Amino acid sequence: MQTRHSAERQYAEFHALFAADFRLDLPLYLDLAAKYPGPVLEVGCGTGRVLAKLGEAGHEALGVDVSRPMLEVARRKLEPWQDRVRLADFDFRNSALFEKFDVVFATLYAFNALIDVEEQRLFLRHLSRCMKAPGVIALDCFCPLPMMRPETNGQWRDIERTVKGRVLHVRDKREMLTPLLERRTQVFTIDGGPPCEHVSHRRYVPPQQAEQLLAEAGFESVRYLQEYDLANARPIGEGERPTGPYQLVAER
Repeated sequence: MQTRHSAERQYAEFHALFAADFRLDLPLYLDLAAKYPGPVLEVGCGTGRVLAKLGEAGHEALGVDVSRPMLEVARRKLEPWQDRVRLADFDFRNSALFEKFDVVFATLYAFNALIDVEEQRLFLRHLSRCMKAPGVIALDCFCPLPMMRPETNGQWRDIERTVKGRVLHVRDKREMLTPLLERRTQVFTIDGGPPCEHVSHRRYVPPQQAEQLLAEAGFESVRYLQEYDLANARPIGEGERPTGPYQLVAER
């Protein structure tokens, strides 16, 4: 019988491959990291995709995550930059780190894994406490597929990809449990191995609400962008409705 830890390890291996070729967000993070002299903090670092690029570019960085299997995969991936990239099992919902950072990233929808608004509030407050001023934070926020395309709600999608010589197959279903809460079910295989199921929940946070939470935590000058294009960053408009994932950049 598959244990919870073995299932999480399988998902970590799958996630590392499935997200490996996603690069659209990297220029944004590298650009922001280059603008500030001090260390970078990545929250929700997963299997080290972004950290590897930060280390390759010469930045000192700390990546934190609440998934130990993800961190195990990341540790192997980041060995070439272990002199300047570190990892920690840490949950910002509970407390702040004692270290101070110039740049903070909550990447690939890590913020949306916080289901309760009070969790989101504590998360941002604790991040603010471990940041230098001036400093910058970037949040990558998701927009549920069923919200943009209602006909996909509860429908299975089959995806097959080959990454680094490994064959991935995944059946993916997304359902809106409430107007803001999405449940995602993934049944995946790697190289034709036994199927494994992973279920996750993510809460959509409207840009205006995210801006308010950032302001409550002590951040200012919030800018809104999509497609990770910092050149098009602007203040959040009244009634702003994203047409897909969006990003917020704010100053401390």
